[in-house]
Amino acid sequence: MRTTLIPMRMHLRNALRREKDTVGYNLAALQYLRRKSEAERTALFFGEDVDEPKMRETVAEGKKRKRVSIKA
Repeated sequence: MRTTLIPMRMHLRNALRREKDTVGYNLAALQYLRRKSEAERTALFFGEDVDEPKMRETVAEGKKRKRVSIKA
């Protein structure tokens, strides 16, 4: 019985090692894709509607908000 179990154990360890390597590789790929996606979303969020000259004019004026007076 021992002669049957030893090769089976070695085969099982090799199979598990291959599966572990595959899972590790896939996990690394998924993490890479997540980082890439987050970087693209962040770039889109900050880069969409930014008009640099208009932004500089707003900053140079010194006014951040318009004041609205309401008559009662």
